[in-house]
Amino acid sequence: MEIKKFTLLGKMAKNTDNKRIAVKHVRDKAKSAYEKKDHCHICGTGQDLELHHTHSITLLLNLWSQRKGYDISTDTGILAVRDEFIQEHHKEIYDDVYTLCNPHHVQLHGVYGKAPALGTAQKQSSWIEKQRAKCAGEVAEKKPTNFGSFAKFY
Repeated sequence: MEIKKFTLLGKMAKNTDNKRIAVKHVRDKAKSAYEKKDHCHICGTGQDLELHHTHSITLLLNLWSQRKGYDISTDTGILAVRDEFIQEHHKEIYDDVYTLCNPHHVQLHGVYGKAPALGTAQKQSSWIEKQRAKCAGEVAEKKPTNFGSFAKFY
């Protein structure tokens, strides 16, 4: 796979030009449009709030740049493609997010890890809704278990 390098004033960008982690450039650009709520989605507190993406922006960015053949190892490289990434991943960046208090955010990452796998987004949303129901004193709906046709004999 060919890696596309981006140039600035006709010079090849050098890896030593990378002053920041690439995802920070994306977050800085996207941050102004975030709609962080004034309370935790789970418990309702208004203190120590953080935004949680159910799709890891770092993992999405790395996968996307590899698929496109983009070199985002330099500031110049990521800045050249940042808007394209944000446009293509608008849903994951802006819609698939929850405002959580720090304790619930830490708890979620304790379950799913520091950078949850991209395939766990729906599971994270379900976990968040179950925790919300628990905080509200509701009983979470249990799914019926299907043990197969032989279960009736036991």
